[in-house]
Amino acid sequence: MLTRTPQLRISGHGAGLRLRHPGSWQRDPLQAVHECCRASIALDKALGEAVREALATGASWRDIGLALGVSENAETHQDVINALGQAKSAAWSRYWK
Repeated sequence: MLTRTPQLRISGHGAGLRLRHPGSWQRDPLQAVHECCRASIALDKALGEAVREALATGASWRDIGLALGVSENAETHQDVINALGQAKSAAWSRYWK
């Protein structure tokens, strides 16, 4: 049964982590954009907390860039931010034409 409004749900863990998207995504595309944005902000907050904890336990920006899969050469937080931004931009460019 489909719900009326688009929803995003993350389930599982590790390699079994999945994103489910129940609801009617075609009915109100702007509501779908809004729901995705809300989920993205929540994930960014969780990522920020994880990065802060990694730094507190001695991880370097290079380690964090490697864990994010965006940079092997990062030396500063700005290097990681730039590499992550480029990776997101490349992913969005595939869909936003």
